[in-house]
Amino acid sequence: MFKKSYDIYMKQLIVFLISIFLCWEPAAAAEGLVHQPGEWNIGVGLKTSTPGLGTDWGEFNVLNYTTGVEHDAKPGITSGGFDIQILYFLTEWLAAGLSFGDEYFDYDVASGVNMDIDTRVNNFLALVRIFLNPSQKYKWYIPLAVGLGHVMTGIDMQPEESFHYTGFSGHIGLGLERLLNKHWSLAAELRYNHNQFHNTQTNARGENYRVYPKLNYFSLSVRTDYRF
Repeated sequence: MFKKSYDIYMKQLIVFLISIFLCWEPAAAAEGLVHQPGEWNIGVGLKTSTPGLGTDWGEFNVLNYTTGVEHDAKPGITSGGFDIQILYFLTEWLAAGLSFGDEYFDYDVASGVNMDIDTRVNNFLALVRIFLNPSQKYKWYIPLAVGLGHVMTGIDMQPEESFHYTGFSGHIGLGLERLLNKHWSLAAELRYNHNQFHNTQTNARGENYRVYPKLNYFSLSVRTDYRF
């Protein structure tokens, strides 16, 4: 019940922010605002991701060397999460900065075994935004980010198996930004996210496991920025 209510709330909030993004009419003095070299942006975004069910790019694999059992694991329910970004504008066309993100997939599915799996992904990324039309009211841009992703997975294997692994992470996408006034802006981004990892460990029963190699998915992010 809580999970269902949370999903509905997240979707309603994202729809509300998008409606502001599309309908807000800034004051006449704000029309034509552009980002200036030396400007800083601090942004907070909400995001939700669509798992790649039934696809190799959306899953990771768990191999038990001791028993010979291997299965995949795929995020099974659309996620909820957030990210925090800080950027510095080098020119009106280009900004660079840092990002921290947190995302939670409540229930995953696995083939070959029938068990509850949940996954959390933390990302620590260096990022750039490349603006395609910086002088327009609606500003299209390309977000690019690379860094580290920490993936945490719990598998209900009686007792539960927990895997923590850190590896390469990044995303690429397409964003659309609207400046509301001289301090505030809203943006929406569609991203393709990539997480690469490899981890081998021994569980509580003395069995040797290997977890590999990737977890990829598409996400939609709605963000508000404070500009100064």
